[in-house]
Amino acid sequence: MNYGRKNTRDEAVHMRPLTVSRSFYGVFTDDLKKPVFDRGLAWFLILTAGTIFATYFTNSIISSFWSLLLLVLYYRSDDEPMWLAFFLVTVDGFLGFMGMYSVTLTLFPGLPAIEISQFYVMLAVIKAFSGRSRHPVFYKKYMQILGIYLVFLILWGLVMGLTSELNMYMRVLKTSLPFLLIFALPRLMPDLLAYKRFFGIVFIIVLTAFALQLFSLITGIYPAEAFVSAGEENADDEAFRTFYNAISTLIGMFGALMFLSIKGKTGFNTWLLLLVVFASFMMAVLSATRGWIISFGFIIAMFALLVQTRDTRKIIQLAVVAAILIFAGSRSGRIRDQIEYSRERLITIESISAGDPTAEGTLHRLDVRGPKVMKIWRQSPLFGWGFSDTGFSASDGHVGNQTLLMFSGLAGFILLNGFFLYFMYMIYVAYRNSTRAAPFRNGYLVFIIFLTGWFIIHSTSSQQFYFNTVPLRVIPQAVFLGMSVLWYNLSLVTRKQANV
Repeated sequence: MNYGRKNTRDEAVHMRPLTVSRSFYGVFTDDLKKPVFDRGLAWFLILTAGTIFATYFTNSIISSFWSLLLLVLYYRSDDEPMWLAFFLVTVDGFLGFMGMYSVTLTLFPGLPAIEISQFYVMLAVIKAFSGRSRHPVFYKKYMQILGIYLVFLILWGLVMGLTSELNMYMRVLKTSLPFLLIFALPRLMPDLLAYKRFFGIVFIIVLTAFALQLFSLITGIYPAEAFVSAGEENADDEAFRTFYNAISTLIGMFGALMFLSIKGKTGFNTWLLLLVVFASFMMAVLSATRGWIISFGFIIAMFALLVQTRDTRKIIQLAVVAAILIFAGSRSGRIRDQIEYSRERLITIESISAGDPTAEGTLHRLDVRGPKVMKIWRQSPLFGWGFSDTGFSASDGHVGNQTLLMFSGLAGFILLNGFFLYFMYMIYVAYRNSTRAAPFRNGYLVFIIFLTGWFIIHSTSSQQFYFNTVPLRVIPQAVFLGMSVLWYNLSLVTRKQANV
């Protein structure tokens, strides 16, 4: 089977049964050498600028026409990486503009507007499943089990009580359909070059978000504050808690670490990758978001300890980048004060071990939010409340594990967390099966480390893993899993080569 460049529907129809050939490895190594940035970045910027203008500076008729045009252009295009990055910023924002529920399309009068990212998912699924898959997906059967349980939760929600109104049925559809993107993306982006091009754009998003965060912190000016509210997580006080493009930052750090883990050339400048890692961590620090600080700190520390033990040059380079930028930032009193504020918030966690669940009055997950959700869960412990009125109203994104338990029940909680264990086991097996000389071998460790750190965010800061998901949450998960397909199949190829 060819590990081809484009994933057009005409090509997919003629694909042979799923196999992993040695040409897969050859094209993968060729992709490593190819440049990242091309005209796709220019198109991304043009489309993003046009969307910001149409959304905030025109009337509803023009913005609706623009949204329809975007969807038509996407369906006729095969530049999946660029469009994936574009639809990500429509829900995650760019330069302070856009975000959740901002770029929408109204189908029928009287019904809530629908994000165009939802239509993107539908079109992506149609494009992906109009032909045969290029590569085997190692987690496919387990993901199908999760999909079956999701359908069960929809039916269970009807039994538990769902208001018989069209807008509620639309809500069920909008929070269940995005799950299909996990199946679609490996078909739409079947090669490394596609992910390189996607991450090339995401790295630009991360760096602009970091620059904007520094600008807002130092000047107190939010460029789009007349149109949108800034930040991923805002505190009740007047402290600076802004975190631009949190989801793009999350997946951007993953991409940077993945390409840093590869031996040899990757098409990315090492300094760019190191800068993305530093910017990601500092955005978490400057936002004073404890769960993200702990998660990113854990990921970077484990990466340095386990992944880069044979190449200390990159660790030294990262330390040099960090030292230079920290020194530059220390010249600003506002940045120094913000870092001190973050440090004070972080050390309040020590009071939890001393028996204070509020962390000196700065945390309400353990004593208020968590118990409230668990009280609802105890009324239906096995299957939870599913896609019901209670399931939706009782959900609290600040307590990820409790909300997952309440919504999907003990059965769903075990199934979803079981998938994480299954995934890490399979990736570890692939790591053991790959040859020591393989340039991509350290990447398997990055998958395991990053998923663990991701789960820390889910458990301590904001819910990341759902059955009732939305495009903003599912896009990074689909990218993460889609790349894992490439790495897992590479282990099969190198194992065959070793046995020859």
